[in-house]
Amino acid sequence: MEGNNICRFIPQYNDYETIHTINFVLETQRQEYESLKSNSVYRMHYVKEGEGILHTPGSSRRLRRGDLFFVLPAVPFAIESVENFQYLYISYIGTRANRIMEQLKISGQNCIFSGFEEVEAFWMESLQSNTALFDLRTESVLLYTFSVMGIRFFAEDHKEKKTAATAETIKKYIDDNFSDTDLSLEKVGEVLCYNKKYVSMVFKKKYKIGIAEYLNVVRIQHACTLIEQKFTSVRDVAQLCGFKDPLYFSRVFRSRMGRSPREHMSDMVSK
Repeated sequence: MEGNNICRFIPQYNDYETIHTINFVLETQRQEYESLKSNSVYRMHYVKEGEGILHTPGSSRRLRRGDLFFVLPAVPFAIESVENFQYLYISYIGTRANRIMEQLKISGQNCIFSGFEEVEAFWMESLQSNTALFDLRTESVLLYTFSVMGIRFFAEDHKEKKTAATAETIKKYIDDNFSDTDLSLEKVGEVLCYNKKYVSMVFKKKYKIGIAEYLNVVRIQHACTLIEQKFTSVRDVAQLCGFKDPLYFSRVFRSRMGRSPREHMSDMVSK
C-alpha cells in the first residue's frame, strides 16, 4: 500500500572538505520508467520494501529489500517500481564523499550491494529525528552506512587475499613436488593441513584450472624438457615426471602435445 512521501532538506555549508547532505527522502510513490536522467550530486538509496529496477545506460538491474544502491553525478539513471516498491535515499556532495566512494570501489558499474537490512532501523529512526539535529543525523546515516559497507568490503578483501595466498602455497608445493608419483589432491590437502575440497576450490578460483589438470601440465612440461635434453626412455621420463604408468604418461602426453613421447623423442634426436 502506498503512503505519503517524506522529504526533508538540510541547511548548506561552505566547507567542501566534508560530506554535505542535501535531502533525506522516503519515496513511496510508484516510479514509472520513462527516460534516463542524471543528477549533479551523489545519491545513496536503501530499498525498504518490494522490488524495483535500476536502469542505467546499457543495463537494467533488479532491486530488492535490503539493497543499497547508488547513483553518481552525471551518470544517467531511472528507477522503476515493480511490486510494492519503497526506498529511502540521501543526496550528498563533498570531497570526502569522493574519497569514500573510491575506497569502497563504488562506481557506475558497481553500484548495487545486497544484504544490508541491518541499516534500516537507523535510517528510519533518523528520518523522523528532531529537526534541530537533522543535519547531524543525516550525515550520521551516511557515515554509518559507509562504515558497515567498509567493514564488509575489507573483510571480504582480506578473505580474498588469504585465499589467493593459500592458492599460491598449493601451487608452489605442486611445482616443487610434481615428480612424486603419489602426489594427489588428497596428499596436498594432508601435507598442507587443508580439507581437499577447500584445496580444490581455492586453487581453481585463482588459477582457473583443476589441480589434477595442472599437475599434468607441469609434468608434461618437464617431460618435454627432459626429451629436449636427449632422454630417450619413455619409462625413465615418465618416472622422473611423476607418472607411475608409462602407458598413462603416453596418453596424457599425446592429449596435450598432439603426438606420442616416442615421436617427440625422434624429432629431438634428428635435430
